[in-house]
Amino acid sequence: MSLQSGRSHNPRLSFEEFYETYYERVFNFVFMRLLHREDAEDITEDTFMKVMAVYDRNDNTKASDLTWLCTIAKNCMIDHIRRSHKDRIVPFDGTWDIGEEDKELERLTEDNERRIYRIFKELKSEERELLAMRFKMDMEYPEIGKTLGIEPRTAAKRIERLLKKCRDIEKGGIN
Repeated sequence: MSLQSGRSHNPRLSFEEFYETYYERVFNFVFMRLLHREDAEDITEDTFMKVMAVYDRNDNTKASDLTWLCTIAKNCMIDHIRRSHKDRIVPFDGTWDIGEEDKELERLTEDNERRIYRIFKELKSEERELLAMRFKMDMEYPEIGKTLGIEPRTAAKRIERLLKKCRDIEKGGIN
């Protein structure tokens, strides 16, 4: 298979080439799940640090590079969330901070980016993850299915339903 499909074979890419090839795709996958730029950067770096430690020993015949990276990134996100939730537990004092600004939304400059961000804020994290695999990591349905442990047709149908949900959110039909 070619590198286009996400699978590399001997001669293997150097780690630097691998990093350059996949960094943006992994970052986008993580960002679309968390919708927080700094956390996405940290988790992407953690992912590649873990990959670097085992890169020469990885058997890339078992799964594509994207499937492997996606799995590692997902585990890094889980670790990050567990650590950050321990740090963020604050006793409730009976008041709510109404109108807290959305710093991530303020960073987006293009109208299209802002529109997509608003839609994504309405989706569950798992839904964003599925869309990220397909559209940001360019994973094919069989690869998504393998990563999630579902049939490729199921992955395709879920994405089809999610795209409809996104269109409905944009039209103001779902809250």
